[in-house]
Amino acid sequence: MRREVKVLVATLVLGAVVVGGPRALAEVSEMQTFRISEVDVSGMHVLVKDSIVAQMRLGQFASVWGDREVWEDRLARHPLIREARVERRLPNRLRVEVEERRPVALAAAPTLEPVDSEGVRLPIDPTRYRLDLPVIQADRRPPADASVFPAEVRALAFETEHLWQTDVDFYGRMSTIRRGADGSLVVRLMSPDAELVLPDQISLGRLREALTALDHAISADPANVPIVVDLRFAGQVVVRRER
Repeated sequence: MRREVKVLVATLVLGAVVVGGPRALAEVSEMQTFRISEVDVSGMHVLVKDSIVAQMRLGQFASVWGDREVWEDRLARHPLIREARVERRLPNRLRVEVEERRPVALAAAPTLEPVDSEGVRLPIDPTRYRLDLPVIQADRRPPADASVFPAEVRALAFETEHLWQTDVDFYGRMSTIRRGADGSLVVRLMSPDAELVLPDQISLGRLREALTALDHAISADPANVPIVVDLRFAGQVVVRRER
């Protein structure tokens, strides 16, 4: 059947479904014209199309009139998918748009595993994907079968995401992130080898004050690089060359 004829048939059937209600929908769902022959997928970075279609469990005779909410729910259960939307493309295609969970850091479980901003463990093979991410240092580790990390790691993952959103260049310099004894954030940089002591949800302005102070201190005495830049005190940036 030519495409133009298929579109015409789909239009006529859609009108019949609107008039006839659920009973008419059940009848047209059995028509071969509406059997799904193609699934278009967008939003993939780590996942591949075959794995997404398999997650939907369409079946050999699935109709484009199938339950979209069921398909979207199945997709949302995948550990790498945060959200999914399925749209019909009559007469026999589906369009799927997925939002993958983005890894923001690595955390011990007990080996280092990627984690997203909500603390969800992401099954990404590090041998296939280069994950140049900061490491979350925390005392608690998840049980072997747990899908999310403990609260301490989730909170640090959330702050790591905030730092990425605030200043992606600073995020790229991060080596580790942990909690200090007083509950403040402690971020170690890769270059220079220095620690920044920060409050939660730090602003871009304050973060740049810290980096400016660090750069100035290095320029003033290149042989004696600061080891700590402390932002815990309102309106102040404390640079220390000794702990």
